[in-house]
Formats: sequence, structure tokens, C-alpha cells
Amino acid sequence: MSLKRILKLMLTYFIGQGVAVITQLIVPPLFLHFYGNGLEVYGEWVALSAAISYLGTLNYGIQTYANNQTTILYNRGQVEEAKSVQASAVRLLLIIIGIFMAFGSLVFFLPVADWLRLKHTSPHDAALTVLLMVAQMCIIMPWSLFTNSYMVVGKLARGNNWANAQRLCTVFATATAILLHGSFPAIAAAQLGSYLIFLVLLLIDIRRTAPILLPSLRYGSWKEVSTILKPSGHFVLISLAGFLTWQGPVLLTQRVLGPGAVATFQLVRMVFQFSRQILSIASFSLGQDITMLVGKRDWPGLRRLYDLSERVVIFLIPVVSIGCLLICPFLFSVWLHKRDIYNPVLCLLMAVISGVLAIKEHKTQFQQSSNKHEELSLFAIAGYSVMLVISFFAMQAYGLQGFLYTWLGWEIIQTAYIVHLNVKLFPAEMHISISPVLRLFAFMAVAFGVAIWPTFADVHWPIWLDVAVAAGFTFVLSAAGYFFFGVAEVRELVQSKLSRRLAPTA
Repeated sequence: MSLKRILKLMLTYFIGQGVAVITQLIVPPLFLHFYGNGLEVYGEWVALSAAISYLGTLNYGIQTYANNQTTILYNRGQVEEAKSVQASAVRLLLIIIGIFMAFGSLVFFLPVADWLRLKHTSPHDAALTVLLMVAQMCIIMPWSLFTNSYMVVGKLARGNNWANAQRLCTVFATATAILLHGSFPAIAAAQLGSYLIFLVLLLIDIRRTAPILLPSLRYGSWKEVSTILKPSGHFVLISLAGFLTWQGPVLLTQRVLGPGAVATFQLVRMVFQFSRQILSIASFSLGQDITMLVGKRDWPGLRRLYDLSERVVIFLIPVVSIGCLLICPFLFSVWLHKRDIYNPVLCLLMAVISGVLAIKEHKTQFQQSSNKHEELSLFAIAGYSVMLVISFFAMQAYGLQGFLYTWLGWEIIQTAYIVHLNVKLFPAEMHISISPVLRLFAFMAVAFGVAIWPTFADVHWPIWLDVAVAAGFTFVLSAAGYFFFGVAEVRELVQSKLSRRLAPTA
């Protein structure tokens, strides 16, 4: 376990989340202010994007498995085998890209606008936007494979820096297209151009700094391609489960409640994505070291990483989730100038869901980064499918609240199952306790119980009081959680390593 590598990677994830925040702060208000019926136009853009954004799930499975396996083999000294996995993955991606573009051209013969009940977008523009987004997905496939391949040589932070730069460029390209009142196809074309430019620059950088990562198709084999398919397919199922979690509800809401409800749901969820993304940084930063430790079969080191990281994540969850909940009226007032969008019940439910998602994603990271994900994939895809079916009826009866209650119930069940898989990941003699998770749920029950009154009352408070109460709650929860979850040991470890690193040499 390398603390320096983890902290360096964590910094790149913080920057990445900053870029995501910039995206979320800039793009929705531009839609709302520069288009007539801005709320509905934005809702249609979200629905249209959701319709095809998860075509990249195939790439997610291939690049995640291939980069994990390449890293494991490379760290065991099996360089030829590592190159074979990488080259075979590229072969497979090229086949998928060809299929996507061939079928993508058929979109002009499909009633996309009617399916999504689009009122402000012509059928031709809807079809062209989908085709451009399909092309974008085809560029994202090799882009993701190559940026994440830096993990093989322990330099994933460099790949993340490239990804962050590309996302920032895409944000400004999108914003420019919106400011010029561009059509949906114009916005999609601006995003596609950004990916094309950065893919070329990335390959130049790989050739200069880590030529071993440049794929050579001669190392690949069709036999290896067939070997990749099954484990990659399980990663695809996990990503499809993500589609059912994030894009599926958007499409369902569009059909049941209309674009206005889609926009409201997306904006509320986006606020809590801020908190979820902050919390996910601690978990995602572990992925590289988890894979390398599994490659070296260093189980004590992996157990130590599991324990210390769990304390940090569990400490942060109530602090960030409740802090974000209480600052919601301020955010809607200052960010969107639409304080009336603030719905205390929706925001409270999203805050609880964000907390459960955070602990689930931390546990999931250990399964995915070790390529021990098969059982999880089947459980997740089946569960989210059932969740959406139940949500259809719950949404008809109770609106957005019906979906959120259903979503929360399923995430709690899934979190319990993933903790069970974590126990199986380690050798039998290394006991994995579930008591930290139980302590988290007990702490959250008390913390959210106390936060209920200001959640409903602060809609009538002045903005300065919203901020003051949110800051006060955050401070109190931080102090209580620091002692309750035993974070002192993590702080002492970090201080010790930093002291040794900064100590003057003899």
C-alpha cells in the first residue's frame, strides 16, 4: 500500500469532481436561461442523453477487466501475458465500434422523438443527436481504455489528469454551443470534437512517457478475446445496473410524469451528486492499489487498506450528506435562482440514499478492482430491474417520492449483500467485521433524526441562516464522527508518513 500514490490519485479525483461540479453549475442554468421553456428543454436534453449514454457499458466491462487483469499480470512479472490481454481488448473494442456505427445509422428510421415524448425537438434533430452521441461513445471506448491503462505502471493519476482536461474542454465546448443557441446536434457535435482532439493528444503522450502501454494488435489473439468476454460481460451487467439506477429512472419519469418532473428530479439528484462524488473520491482512489496488492497476493496489506479506508469513508458519509441536505435552499437560490424547486422530502430522501450509496460504492470497489465481480453483477442487474418495475407503480401512486422510497430500500439490501461478498474476498483467517457498517447506520439514524426539523424549517429562513446552520451541523457531526468511528489512527498514520518524508536527510 503506497500512501503517496493513493494521495496523488485522490488529488486527481478531487480535481475531476471539481470539473464535474463546474459542469453541473454551468450547463443547467445555461439551458434554463438561454432557451424558451428552458426547464422542459433541459429535461429533453437529459432524457435524450440518457437514452444512449450507457452504450458505453460494453466498453466499461472490457476496459475495466482488461486494465485490472493487465495490471495484475504485469505486477506478477508476466509482461507478455499482460500485453496479450491489452491487445485482445483493443481487437474486441474495434469490433464493437464497427457494430455501433452500423446500427447507429439506422436511428433515422426510428421514431426517437415520439418514444421520448419530445415537444421541443424535431424528429430529425433528435435522430441526428443520437447518431452523434453514438459516435461519441465509440471514441470514449478507446479513450477510457488508454487513460486507465496508466494504472499498469502505477501512474493512473496521469491518466486521470488527461481525463480531467478533456472533461473541462467538453464543458466549455458545450457551454459555447448553448450560448450560441445551438441545436441539440450542434451541442453533441461540439462534445464529439473535444473527444477526438484529446484522443490524439493522449496517444502522443503515451508514446512519449510509457510506450509499453501502446497496444500492438500482434500480441492479441481471438482465443484471448473469447477469454475476455465472460468477465467483461459481468462488468457490463454492473454498468447496465448503473443505467437502471441513473438513466432508467429518468426515462421512466419522462414517460410517467413528463419533462418538468424529469428536470426537477435531475436537479435535486444533481445537488446530491456533489456529495456522492466527494465521498466516492476516497473509494476510487483505492482502486489502483487494490489491484496491485491482489496482483502481488499481499493479503495483509489489502486487509489493512480495507480497514483504514472504511474508517475514513464512514466518517465522511453523515458529515457530507447532511451538510449538503441543509445547504440545499442556498444552492437552489444562488445557483438556479429557483428556490421554489427545493422540496424538503425529496431532498431528505436523496441525502439518505447518497449516504447508503457511498458505503456501497466503497465496498464495491474491492470487488471490482480485484476482478471478483461475477456474483455482484448478477445480483445487481436482477435487483435494479425489479426495482424499476416496482417504481413504475410507486411513481404512479406517489410521484417522485414513490421512486425514491423504492430506490432506498433496494440500496440497503444491495449494500448488505456486497459486505457479504467482501468477507468472501479475503482468506478465511482474516476476519472482516460488519460492525463498522452497523455503527454507521445507527449514527445516521440519529443524525438525520436531528436534521429533520431544520430540513423543513430552513425553506423559510434567510440565506445567511441556511449557511450558518449547515456549517454548524457539519462541524458538530465532524467532531462526533471523529471519535465515534476511530479516525485518529488514520490521522496518525498519515502524519507519521508525512513526517518521515519531510524529515531532513542526514
